[in-house]
Amino acid sequence: MADVSSKLKVSELDFDTIKSNLKNFLSDQNEFADYDFDASAMSVLLDVLSYNTHYNAFYLNMIVNEMFLDTASIRNSVVSRAKHLGYTPQSVRGAKAYVDLTITPADTPSTIIIAKDTQFASSVNGISYIFSTTGSTTLNVNSNGVYTTANVEISQGVPLTHRYTANTENPDQRFILPNANTDTSTLTVRIQTSAENTNVYTYTIANDTTTVSSTSNVYFLEEAEDGKYEVIFGDDVIGRKPVSGNIILLSSLIADGQDPNGASTFNPVGSVGGYSNVTVSTLTSASGGSLRDSINKIKFNAPRSYQAQNRAVTINDYKRILERDYPAAEAVVAWGGETNDPPVYGKVYLAIKPASGLTLSTATKKFIKDTVLANRNVVSVTPEVTDPDYLYVTVDTTIKYNSTNTTLTAASIESLLTNTVYQYGQTDLGSFADQFRYSPLIKKIDETESAIESSLTTVKLRRTFTPTLNVATSYTLKYSNKIPTVNGIPQITSTQFSHVDDNGTLRTNCELQDANGVLQVFRTSGSDRIIVANNVGTVTYNSGNVALTTFKPTTITDGTSNVSITVTLDSNDITPLREQILLISNNDISITMIDTGGTGQTTAVTNTTSSTTATDTTSTSSSSY
Repeated sequence: MADVSSKLKVSELDFDTIKSNLKNFLSDQNEFADYDFDASAMSVLLDVLSYNTHYNAFYLNMIVNEMFLDTASIRNSVVSRAKHLGYTPQSVRGAKAYVDLTITPADTPSTIIIAKDTQFASSVNGISYIFSTTGSTTLNVNSNGVYTTANVEISQGVPLTHRYTANTENPDQRFILPNANTDTSTLTVRIQTSAENTNVYTYTIANDTTTVSSTSNVYFLEEAEDGKYEVIFGDDVIGRKPVSGNIILLSSLIADGQDPNGASTFNPVGSVGGYSNVTVSTLTSASGGSLRDSINKIKFNAPRSYQAQNRAVTINDYKRILERDYPAAEAVVAWGGETNDPPVYGKVYLAIKPASGLTLSTATKKFIKDTVLANRNVVSVTPEVTDPDYLYVTVDTTIKYNSTNTTLTAASIESLLTNTVYQYGQTDLGSFADQFRYSPLIKKIDETESAIESSLTTVKLRRTFTPTLNVATSYTLKYSNKIPTVNGIPQITSTQFSHVDDNGTLRTNCELQDANGVLQVFRTSGSDRIIVANNVGTVTYNSGNVALTTFKPTTITDGTSNVSITVTLDSNDITPLREQILLISNNDISITMIDTGGTGQTTAVTNTTSSTTATDTTSTSSSSY
């Protein structure tokens, strides 16, 4: 019998170590004393044994990994583990848009009915997509003999119905939606009694088994193999069980995910309600389209969905439900009304940054509030869906470089620098709680090109709002960072507008300035600043709030509907508040190039894409920030 030292080591699982351990084990046996394992047929046998052991260990390790949500890498395994937590991965989601329809028929019907799944065509980036109405709509005639309806929801996707005949004698029968691009949010499940009996019953998805009885017409939805979805019916204990001969009708839209987002022009495919003279007016462009849950998203959402227990009580519950049930959201932040500024009791606020664009449409916000959250939040609490509060970081950089140390032109280096700053905004900013850090940006700027000798960068913070023209209105713009008080140095600048002065005379090309905490409207005459309105608001330096109390512009000089106000901050590092997001726009990047040239002579080139008066089309436009 071998002693303890001669026992086979089993902790190492790589091939070479396994073979070495087997040789050492055998060499300690009396039967193989002085045996040459490397120069005999025994070496081949040891190779086979080692390979076999290595393969088995590897596969066993992989199998064990697939048993746990954290370590599983195969989608079927991840989905299976998520089922234990009551989580069903989101399917592909079709983009939704809202339109007004006007029909001018040759005859005069009492009403016109537009059926569900009436199709409209649109295109994005040269690719055509089909949108379908999500329900039926009735049009009534107006006094002009025109039939109109407003706010019709259309969802991207082609309607498709799968038909099964139930057979209770087949225990292996399954009702699978065979297309992996099925948008399950549009799924309609109906059961026809039989081929002879055309009575049809609509089944609803079961979200809470505690409310399901043996006679409930409900179904359950799970992701099956290959990313397809399976409809499961009850067993006459929890939900009604189909009987043999029942015809199962599964209808849904086959969607294209996020690609159709942004579609804005829609044309009927064929007749609408039996008529061809149809005018389609777009209320909101298509948005909300998304791909199915990825493996990583399932791993992230499943345990958090389990924590929420399909109800919204805590702030995190609201956030997790939205992350699960509205996959078109790129980022979500939630807060109670009691912590709002000012406090609003009995409400919970949710700011959502969509994956496509910067804001949600009014219709999408209503959908989230009425459909996603309505049946899950506490009765006494009202959810409010809002847009993120966007702030734009302006970057003004002066670069000293030596042209003799590079083959690039000043314009080429400037272009590289502009891209450096822009990419910093794309990678380090753009979500809730992302902070602007001055030092990392400066490091990236200095490392852009070897010819750069030094840089001097100034950062400011810009906000844009849409004022009501010709009406004195109050606006509060929260910069959320301390504004320094420096006498004689303007800390606030704005884009230009027209304004009536204190004597009632209309003045053009006006701007805002800070006079020791008091906001004034001024115009420039030569080198002089002439006050137009002496007090239109205040600046609270410590909190970083700019409050316009009697702001009454008549027109916006640059032809847009927006006014931008830029402030100097007390620190080069910028920290947003809860619902705020920092961004860097190309229009907010200014690069000045100074060529030392080895001679002391300098030239300057200013970035032509930069503009202190440019207004971002992506800016929010509410009256309070």
